Amino acid sequence: MEAMKVIDGLPESYVEIVENLRTGVVLLDQNNDYYYVNTSARDLLGSTNLLMKIQDLDFLEGNLLTYINNVKNTKTSITLRDFKFKNFDKLDKICDCSISTFINYNQELVLLELNETGRLYNISNEKNLIDQHRATTEMVKGLSHEIKNPLGGIMGAAQLLEKTLSIESQTKFTEIILKESERLLKLINAMSSPLQVEDKKLINVHEITEHVIELFKYDSVNSGVTFGKDYDPSIPQLMLNKNQIIQALINIIRNAIQATGYKGFVEVKTRPVQKFTIGDKSHDIVIKIDVIDNGVGIPQDKIKEIFYPMVTSKHEGMGLGLTIAQSIVVQNKGIIECSSGQNKTVFSIILPWITE
Repeated sequence: MEAMKVIDGLPESYVEIVENLRTGVVLLDQNNDYYYVNTSARDLLGSTNLLMKIQDLDFLEGNLLTYINNVKNTKTSITLRDFKFKNFDKLDKICDCSISTFINYNQELVLLELNETGRLYNISNEKNLIDQHRATTEMVKGLSHEIKNPLGGIMGAAQLLEKTLSIESQTKFTEIILKESERLLKLINAMSSPLQVEDKKLINVHEITEHVIELFKYDSVNSGVTFGKDYDPSIPQLMLNKNQIIQALINIIRNAIQATGYKGFVEVKTRPVQKFTIGDKSHDIVIKIDVIDNGVGIPQDKIKEIFYPMVTSKHEGMGLGLTIAQSIVVQNKGIIECSSGQNKTVFSIILPWITE
């Protein structure tokens, strides 16, 4: 449905002002049919299906129609804070919704004012992710220092003991001690050592995504996985550390493949997004690289923990892949976000448009 350009009794210039508000404005008639919907409201509700009534939205808590009828009956305005619903395009939305009545030429209308707050939640979550990453790094550094000292002593003692043994059946035990100690040392170094800083260069992100997808496609273990691509060719080049972003994307796609049991669908999608805040810094444009899989998903109570080291719900791996990926992307001024529902998990690498 197209927005009405003129509301009875209101100058067209006033309507033009309402059309340009960032607040979504919806007027409903006595039958709860649309009387007027401004541009912001159409974007929020999902303009492709606005022929459906607003009460047909999939509400995650409460029922908007009940609130509307209460306002009609009591003539008292209400505001619903952080009201959650799926819009007509099946996208999750969170908004503050103010409901009041509006009289226009003796016709009672219902006025809905919709202010999207979902992005505020994401900004808060991103700050938490960055703080989490910093705290994890410091914790691991302190822990590795405490482990390396006795581990060095164990390895040194095992090497000395090995020299004094002549029976092969005995030296195999020192070999096990040394081998496992070396493995533990590599693990500690991987967790605590900063990534090598290399010169960043202007790069097309699709060079990275294509390269990584090809790596997985030609690995026979992934023969049961279908890979999809949904690229936006208008994405500009970014100043990135190519090898680091490749490693981050490898870790995320490997995670997605494992989540499908090596027989599902994994899609890589790229899009530019305007006016996006990462942590406490606002960017005019960011680039999102989404890795979408139809695997088992991640429990909601685990979403906030997945970037911690050693946290994993899989039987394989040590739970370091996502921690390392987050560390890499943070070094490139970005962030990784995750959302998960039934048969759909999305990991989003979000990188600011930096060209120098």
